[in-house]
Amino acid sequence: MILLDEFSAEIESPDFIKPYLHFFATQEEMKLVALIGRAGRSAPSSFESTLRDRAYQLYLLDREERNGSFSYKAGNFYNILKHFALFGNYHVIPQSVRRQLDAWDFAEYLRRNDNFRKVIDTRPDYDACHNEWVLLASEVEEMIDAATAIRLLPCDCKMLGDNCTHSREICLILDRRLISDRTGGRNLGRHEAKQLISSLETEGLMHTGGPPNWREAGPSVVCNCCGCCCYPFRASRLLGAKGKWPRSRYVAAHDAALCSSCCACVKRCYFGAFSFSSDAAEVTAGRRVSFNPQLCWGCGICASACPTHAIRMTKIPTAGSPAIEHGS
Repeated sequence: MILLDEFSAEIESPDFIKPYLHFFATQEEMKLVALIGRAGRSAPSSFESTLRDRAYQLYLLDREERNGSFSYKAGNFYNILKHFALFGNYHVIPQSVRRQLDAWDFAEYLRRNDNFRKVIDTRPDYDACHNEWVLLASEVEEMIDAATAIRLLPCDCKMLGDNCTHSREICLILDRRLISDRTGGRNLGRHEAKQLISSLETEGLMHTGGPPNWREAGPSVVCNCCGCCCYPFRASRLLGAKGKWPRSRYVAAHDAALCSSCCACVKRCYFGAFSFSSDAAEVTAGRRVSFNPQLCWGCGICASACPTHAIRMTKIPTAGSPAIEHGS
């Protein structure tokens, strides 16, 4: 228990996860982390470099290069958890504890990303932010064409939230500078990446990414999100940041005359913008769908699923620019 307490203290893990830390690290890895610590003490020669390197790959240790050599220090549980959720045997942890981990990680996410409040208060150009824009699938395809790398990874929000049955391997890194020696995932070609985006669009996942100036600076990351697991959307709802972050740049336009009332849009919308009509006259006339544009986040997955092209995405005009429509 002494070793477990020391290891837990060095990686700053919450108390409730202590009985399960043996899933995250072996005893030898715990000993190594406890000895090195957050202060970055040198590991005794009795510890093999392969053990140190494995601990680094698992985020149990972090390292920094100084004067041509590496110095190591204990990793932080926030990063250890994300890596384990993505690439470890995460579901061996009981579901009730995984729920606690999701709540803890979401609270840490909000605490560590205080730039969200800056976005909400001042609507800046997203300095030090992420998931900056809600994107249409056609825009994501453009970003894929401009990418310097295409690395596909599971989504940590999905793995930790685990609130739905949507696909998990859904995050794309599009900038080679963001890929490190412990990023993980697999490389895709451009055609394969576009096929994936089409498949995820059909599945009903939204697209977010950036940076806003990606055409000049190059694209960075694209996430394919649901509304129930995605931390940015969960945080945005909690903080009242709809439309500001991730920024909505489109709004749906619904043509009731073309609508067949198939209700695909109702089933796909995460935000209740499309709903079953409660107006008796409308229902009697065969119009079962009601649309509230104030609830629309501009993701476009309603338009891409509409069989009669009754929904079009209209670009929200900025000062001095006209509205632009995108078909389904």
